[in-house]
Amino acid sequence: MTNNQQSFEIDRRDFIKFVFGTASAVAVSGGSSIWPTEALTRPIAKPAKLALDDYNYLVDPYFDYNPQLPTYREFLSLENLSNSELKDALKDGTWRFEHHLKDPDNWSVHEIQGWLEESIDFDDMSPWGAAQYTEYGNGIRLYDALPYEDVRDLNLTLVEGDVPGSNFCGVRYDGDFEEDFDNLNRGLAGRGINLIIDGGNG
Repeated sequence: MTNNQQSFEIDRRDFIKFVFGTASAVAVSGGSSIWPTEALTRPIAKPAKLALDDYNYLVDPYFDYNPQLPTYREFLSLENLSNSELKDALKDGTWRFEHHLKDPDNWSVHEIQGWLEESIDFDDMSPWGAAQYTEYGNGIRLYDALPYEDVRDLNLTLVEGDVPGSNFCGVRYDGDFEEDFDNLNRGLAGRGINLIIDGGNG
């Protein structure tokens, strides 16, 4: 085997690419018999890690609590648009920037150029969108990348609004620790996902 072990530095946007595109050294060396054969030719890397918080939600234990939020231009996918294209794309979203406008009914793109380069506020994102930039983001990305049958078998549940009026969004492990938790990591390995979840509450 000629694969070189990669270092564990995963950008937020590369998390899914990493866990579905690498294999652990244990799997490749034959130390794990449950990895799918087709996954054993991938580059070798240390498994990514997630943990469970006190309420059994999947969190990134290495999360940077000062994340760099995207600009409004980036978040709204407005890069490389002409002024006319920008105005057309934003015609139904003037509520986002009307405080920058002299006349919301007759505005020009040059009035919002500065706003487009500002980092987006959490309040301007949906609960799901905002959660992508929190410690719960990678758990949600994992959930979104898996077929429904897999998340059901792994006892993972997407929770949007844990209490009435809440804008929380995260993925919760709903299995039984004594009977099911070992099967969670075995289930990830069996699907060729290079990820370990630490059940700190087990």
